[in-house]
Amino acid sequence: MNRQDRKNPQKRTVYLALAGLALVVLLTIISWRAYIRTTQGNEWEELGNQKEYKRHYVIIPDDYTSSLWRDIYRSAEATAEASDAYVELLGDWEAGDYTPASYLDIAVAAKVDGIIIRPDGTAAMRNSIADADAAGIPVVTVIDDDTASSRKSFVGFNNYQLGAAYGQQILSCVDENTRKITVLFKSGNSGNELIFQNLKTVIENGLSEEQKKNVEIESMTICAQSTFDAEEVIRDLIHEEDARPDILVCMNETDSESAYNAMVDYNQVGDIDIIGYYQSETILDAIEKGNVPMAFTLDTEQMGRYCIEALEEYRTMGYTSNYRSVDLDVVTQQNVDAYRGTEAQQGR
Repeated sequence: MNRQDRKNPQKRTVYLALAGLALVVLLTIISWRAYIRTTQGNEWEELGNQKEYKRHYVIIPDDYTSSLWRDIYRSAEATAEASDAYVELLGDWEAGDYTPASYLDIAVAAKVDGIIIRPDGTAAMRNSIADADAAGIPVVTVIDDDTASSRKSFVGFNNYQLGAAYGQQILSCVDENTRKITVLFKSGNSGNELIFQNLKTVIENGLSEEQKKNVEIESMTICAQSTFDAEEVIRDLIHEEDARPDILVCMNETDSESAYNAMVDYNQVGDIDIIGYYQSETILDAIEKGNVPMAFTLDTEQMGRYCIEALEEYRTMGYTSNYRSVDLDVVTQQNVDAYRGTEAQQGR
């Protein structure tokens, strides 16, 4: 600083301020570098060692929080890893109201190598599957099918056999006091009618002539915009005495838990037999306590594996099997411990 600057206090203050600012910036840089070294050093190493995969597949669930979908994804991820493919669970975006068809469009725009999705029976879904097909992206439908779409394969159940299996289990709950059996369906599954008709036929064939006169078998399709709407429908069904069934059959995990919670809230335990779906923690607890007689469950290990195998086969061979059947099991109080063991192994 020259003599003239010393005579100018204002300029001297500016110099000091700039020097102080430079010191703060320097200290900030040093501190940030130290933070990176101590807390994020491994992250850069991981980025440098990231594996590149040959193919990128996506799973689009209809309920991102469902344990069913988490289990399917876990199996698909392990199978894909062995085939040098990466699987992404696409969903739960906070911005906007996205439908499964919207996510499918996003996956097509991202030029993924294959898509796994549960169709909802809408024209928008079929159009999105057609767009994927036109882009050379194979689509595998899972749990529910849409034969009118351009999907390449379906992994799930034969609706005729599914209806018969449910019918047999419902029959085991029927007694002399049974008057009404209600089967809850979610809208959008084209196979609902076939499932119900076969279910009803099996029940009617197993009833006595006297029971046939007294037992009403009905289906109810829940057309709800949200999980909350569906829950309200179920709570009203259980709360209102005239509508309340003696046996309530649920065809998805969310409805099963909603029905069980409503049954407990309205003190209907022991008055209603709920046949649940899938081995969520809530349903397993209910079965263990004897509050729910049984729940149908599917082999999610098979389901995830078969989906990836279908996509890999199509990518390699140019074709794949139109239908892959998975095992359907029944969880009861006698075997519930085995399914709790499965949960522990999967780290739930």
